[in-house]
Amino acid sequence: MVQYLKSVDIPENRVILITPPPLCETAWEKECIQQGCKLNRLNLVVGEYASACLQVAQDCGTEVLDLWTLMQKDNQDFSSYLSDGLHLSPKGNEFLFSCLWPLIEKKVSSLPLLLPYWRDVVEAKPELSLLGDGDH
Repeated sequence: MVQYLKSVDIPENRVILITPPPLCETAWEKECIQQGCKLNRLNLVVGEYASACLQVAQDCGTEVLDLWTLMQKDNQDFSSYLSDGLHLSPKGNEFLFSCLWPLIEKKVSSLPLLLPYWRDVVEAKPELSLLGDGDH
């Protein structure tokens, strides 16, 4: 994926890889049983995918958010971050956002503003704020 992004002129310093979140095996097993199958994933294996993602980020020179490790930090109960043991819940999405936003902010904070701040746009005639004199 990183090689493809580089091939379409997206530099590696603009890429952030995200490891998979951990798997809550007990919750995912219940989901599997409801679907008529047995447990088909293990958190240990998800950890191997997370490690591979970290290695790819290092090899490619991209930044990485290690969600797998962060959600399990200090042996915290991460089950509320997952809706079914595998997929992120609303709380899990909030956690991801809280970890990802600072990385994004760091990457875009130096970019120039191309349009005025939204409060500076004149509501009655926005073209004056957006296009200069409005004659464009």
